[in-house]
Formats: sequence, C-alpha cells, structure tokens
Amino acid sequence: MASATPRVKACIFDMDGLLLDTETIYTEVTNKLIEPYNKTFALETKVKMMGRDVRTATDILLADLEIPLTFDEYNDQANALKKVFFRRAELMPGVARLIRHLAKNSIPIAVATSSGKDMFLVKTERHRELFGLFGTNITCGDDPAVKHPKPAPDIFLTAMDRLDCGLEPSDCLVFEDASNGVEAAKRANMNCVWVHDARFMLDPLAPPTKHDATERIATLESFDPAKYGLPPFSN
Repeated sequence: MASATPRVKACIFDMDGLLLDTETIYTEVTNKLIEPYNKTFALETKVKMMGRDVRTATDILLADLEIPLTFDEYNDQANALKKVFFRRAELMPGVARLIRHLAKNSIPIAVATSSGKDMFLVKTERHRELFGLFGTNITCGDDPAVKHPKPAPDIFLTAMDRLDCGLEPSDCLVFEDASNGVEAAKRANMNCVWVHDARFMLDPLAPPTKHDATERIATLESFDPAKYGLPPFSN
C-alpha cells in the first residue's frame, strides 16, 4: 500500500462532481424524468449511481425507483435533456487553480471519466481552454480500451499508459469524488485523494481513510500539492 504522503509524478482526474459541478444537473434531469411516475430521487440512490457508467447508473435508478422503462427508453429521454443542461456546467472550487498550476509546472495530467466522449464534449463546452491543458490525455468511459467500468481499475490504468511517461501506478495520484472511483484507483494500486462533496454525503462522520483513500478533503481548494512531492503553490 502507498504511504500516507507519497511522492507522485502524475495526476489523473475524474470529471463529474470533481472537475465539473454536474451532479446537481444530473439530479435536475432525473427529477424531470421521474416526475410523471410520482417518484422521489432519494440521496441513497443517487450516491449508488455516482461515478458509474451510464448503463449501470441508469439500471440502478430504474430498479430502485421501479420506473417502467427500458434502459434505451430512459436514456434517449435523458440524453435530450443532458445535451441542453450540461452546457451550463460550472467548474468545481479550486479546479482552475490546480490544473493551471500542474500544467505550468509540466506535471503530467489526464482525465479519466465514465462519461462518453460525446457527453464529455457537451459538458466541457464552456471550459475548452482549461480542458485543453490536458492535451490528448482524455480517456472516456466509452473508449474501446476501457474493457470494464469503475470500480474496475481499467480507466485509470489506460489513462496512465497514455501519458507515456514510463509511469508506475504508485507514481500516480487520482482525484475522485465517488466511492466507486476511489475503489477503482486503489485497485489500480494508485494513490487517491477523495474529494467528497458534502451535498452528497450519506455519512458525514465517515473517517478520512474510508474506502482506503490516501486522503479526504472537502474541495480541491484544500489540496496541498507539496504534501505529495509536487511543486507548491506560489501563493
């Protein structure tokens, strides 16, 4: 297991709920779609869905709420709304500062998101300049190289290999907001910072090491790069 304060050489970022505040939009879309069925979108169901690939998350929703739709029927309706609503997605606190800092200091960075490529482009439309700092180091959930979704480690290992820096898993620091993403990072034998949004926390008293995360913080504003052997912030 990685030490509590490892020295890392590269950073890999989840996107939904970590870089972009999309989870509130997911909730808005879901509530619109389930309204005709007089269902309530409970936090317990949302937490189970967070960080999952589209099919798994949708299957969880339809089963938990007993919605009489197939995956394709629900997904077609959801995608139509998502393509409108996700264009307004805002950056999460501390994201711009950290990404620009790592890029300025030539630290290899990558995105590893369960979102499909088409939806990735919609979500990042307003932030193309910032996401451009990742270059081609973007791995999406529908990438053919990703054989198994999170909590399998495939997407993080693929993202690491594409950085093409001769990295080992222990050289990488993953940033995740969802528990199944933390599990995926640990299965990849990578260090992981769990950035747990209090709005979607079932157990606010959960210990920082829950899910075997290296560290838990509330927002990326609290992240200290020097703790991991990365260049410190200049101010």
